[in-house]
Amino acid sequence: MDCATLIYVSWGRIAIGWLTLPLILCAADSSEFFETRVRPVLAKNCYPCHTTSRLGGLQLDSRDSMLKGGSSGQPAVVPGDPDRSLLIQAVNQTHDRVKMPPSGKLSVEQIRDLSEWVKGGAVWPEARPQTGKGPYRITPEQRAFWSFQPVRKPAVPSTKNTAWAKNDIDRFILASQEAKGLDPVAAASRRVLIRRAYFDLIGLPPSPEEVEAFVADRSPDAFAKVVDHLLASPHYGERWGRFWLDVARYSDDRLSSTRDDPYANGYRYRDWVIEAFNNDMPYDQFVKAQIAGDQMEGDKSKLIPGLGFYGMSPDFTDERVDATTRGFLALTVACAQCHDHKYDPIPTKDFYSLQGIFSSTELYEYPLAPENVVNAYQAQKKKLDRLDKDFKEFLKRENAQMGDILVTQTSRYLMAARQVMPPLSRPAGEVARKTKLDQETIERWAAYLQTSPKEHRYLDAWDDSIKRGASEQQCQKLADEFQALVTAVVREKRESDASKEKMETGKLLLWKDLYFANPRPDLPYQPVLGVLFNGEVYQTPGIELKVIRFLDGDRKAYVDGLMAEMQAVKNSLPPKYPFLHVIKDAAKPANLHVAIGGNPGNPGEEAPRRFLSILSDGEPPAFHKGSGRLELAEAIASPANPLTARVMVNRIWDYHFGAGIVRSTSNFGQLGDRPTHPELLDYLAARFVENKWSIKWLHREIMLSATYALSNDHSASNYAIDSGNRFLWRSNLRRLDAEALRDAMLSASGKLDLRIGGPPVWLTENFATRTGPEGEADKYFQPTEWISDNASRRTVYGFVSRRRPDATMTLFDFPNPAASAEQRFGTSTPLQRLFFLNSDFVIKQAEAFAARLAPEPGDAARIRKAYQILFGREPLAKELQMGEEFLRSKGGAWPEYAQVLLSSNEFLFVK
Repeated sequence: MDCATLIYVSWGRIAIGWLTLPLILCAADSSEFFETRVRPVLAKNCYPCHTTSRLGGLQLDSRDSMLKGGSSGQPAVVPGDPDRSLLIQAVNQTHDRVKMPPSGKLSVEQIRDLSEWVKGGAVWPEARPQTGKGPYRITPEQRAFWSFQPVRKPAVPSTKNTAWAKNDIDRFILASQEAKGLDPVAAASRRVLIRRAYFDLIGLPPSPEEVEAFVADRSPDAFAKVVDHLLASPHYGERWGRFWLDVARYSDDRLSSTRDDPYANGYRYRDWVIEAFNNDMPYDQFVKAQIAGDQMEGDKSKLIPGLGFYGMSPDFTDERVDATTRGFLALTVACAQCHDHKYDPIPTKDFYSLQGIFSSTELYEYPLAPENVVNAYQAQKKKLDRLDKDFKEFLKRENAQMGDILVTQTSRYLMAARQVMPPLSRPAGEVARKTKLDQETIERWAAYLQTSPKEHRYLDAWDDSIKRGASEQQCQKLADEFQALVTAVVREKRESDASKEKMETGKLLLWKDLYFANPRPDLPYQPVLGVLFNGEVYQTPGIELKVIRFLDGDRKAYVDGLMAEMQAVKNSLPPKYPFLHVIKDAAKPANLHVAIGGNPGNPGEEAPRRFLSILSDGEPPAFHKGSGRLELAEAIASPANPLTARVMVNRIWDYHFGAGIVRSTSNFGQLGDRPTHPELLDYLAARFVENKWSIKWLHREIMLSATYALSNDHSASNYAIDSGNRFLWRSNLRRLDAEALRDAMLSASGKLDLRIGGPPVWLTENFATRTGPEGEADKYFQPTEWISDNASRRTVYGFVSRRRPDATMTLFDFPNPAASAEQRFGTSTPLQRLFFLNSDFVIKQAEAFAARLAPEPGDAARIRKAYQILFGREPLAKELQMGEEFLRSKGGAWPEYAQVLLSSNEFLFVK
């Protein structure tokens, strides 16, 4: 049996079972996706022109209108087929005529959302329109919904079995089980229990010594001591802080479609979250600090960093409202952006009340340095920015003028390029000297003329003359004719830009070939710039300097002087001071008006800044303190709020058991799941508040229950009643998430770096720091797997990118940081198995693990040590025998054997 076979067998049992689970997007989820991710994009970018005005005969405010299409006769969407949908072609700007919206290309994320929506069938739920007239009334039935009821601490139920329960959690769980005819299975072994606790609380495996110490400790509080030890570990905050960062959609860069745009100090919010968990910051304070830390009483240095929750948020219209209400309240308020919420009692006015709070704030860099240091840097930076602006504007004008000049020399350049091209193939430098033309422009024309096929037909005659070896006189005639055409096209483009009239497609494509200046960031290559363009390209800093080669006399002297002055200022510019990415109130906070149908151009009534109606007694009072953030924070973190404590208790429960008491952890509305144990949820929420909102108290309460300590043994009778284990008659088997998986492998190999905090590291090679074949930064290459060298820090400190997600993290279900992620979902796929077979990262960790075992005397001792490190137990006799046989059959096979063990289910799953 070889290494690959062993790894495949080790995955087989569980992987096959997991692969049979279908991934179904239910109608409710589709509706929610449309309301939160699709309709807002349509409302902002399409409705102004394609509702009642019906430009081009196209209306885009209903599914039927989209299917009908406009004057072209082509439907705007073809459900299930984005590639054939005119809407998707237009926003991708791949259609030969239609490129929308006219204000500029949508973000990569917005285009992806629209494509996924069309691919999923273009679901368009019917909705009650918001007219902006008349009061919205919440009915008594809506207020009676379970999640809007006040939290009440219920009495602890009695049970028939009085011996099993260890605390009140168990009594609630057992009472539900007995009502269903279920019996809890046996408790987990001590070796299983300690491994579960370590991964749950710190995301790392216990050492063999820690396992044996717990197994040997027979005192009644032995497990409590383990839990307390782990809660006191600095690695606890790394584990549980990372879970909150999912909700906070934390990323180390902005979602840019054109370039890498990292946050210089984004990691400070991440480190603040980790420290807050380690210090057991009361959850109500944790919430308020992230909404209004700058306005709270107390030590501002401990509170203001929390504003990174908004200071590094994605740039979407509804995003902050969505993240706030999903994250803290488990409500989908953003679904009310275009109309009253279809399912929950949330009027559109409530959405704009909250949106008004955030539109009354602005991004701010909060300095972490003395005022004199900040002022000195800002003064120098302002001077440098002014010089840079003058420099760029001058070069921009020179590029435009140079383009005009080069147009008039088109014929000469075509004839010069003909000498450089086959069959003459003369050196470009020699041709440039003889013709007194620019060498680079000759080379560009030669490369362009040899490009085939072109998107227009205007050079067909020229191409034909080159192929048949036409005379110089014939080629000169064609070159002169093409120059006349180019001159006319450039003139027509200026006129069409001024009049907003469309140009003929072929002419527009020719103009693009001459002046193209906007390479597509979503393509796997860097498109060639326009033949006559020598200006600034956003993704390629410094390329605008190319136009300087054309300058002489006073213009060259002016540029040289500017560059020298800029360099002097740069040399004297000190390093930028540290700061926090946060928000602050705008100078003039203001209310918004309801955007009827989501269209800002169709305003309705004013929406005062205030809290949600359903969570208020009567009409919510208006907020008056600045933007209203502090009042919002106090309303959310109030013990009287029926949602905040319930939501966080449920999140903690979800991460401990693999499913929440409410399985839809960020949706406690009508579309969400109902609680399996509503009384237990309220009991824990009430006690959570009584215990000063202590998350560590909640961990301890959960983990010291008999329910938490159950094994994952099978019971046929229980399975027949509750196959989904919703009533927790056993433990759920769970695969390690991406962070714990990587950290555990590095821990096994002895390579894990346990330093706390600091700037992020790249877990995959950052190819954006490389240069491509033409010297520009290679922004598009996507690394495929983790690297080992100089990247052995805990995974929580890895660079999290919205623009270029880590491919291996994504392979193991790391959430998309562009939106708040409510849960971690575990999948099992063939690509994951191939990763363990072929990954250089896995192979290197296996080699290091084998080297770590080498000092042990003989294969048997090494195998025992390996099992102790990886699984916290001794190998069975059969396992020991199989290992020794494999090692004897292949000389020097220890790295392969180590790879098998690192790829086994027992290592990858927590029982």
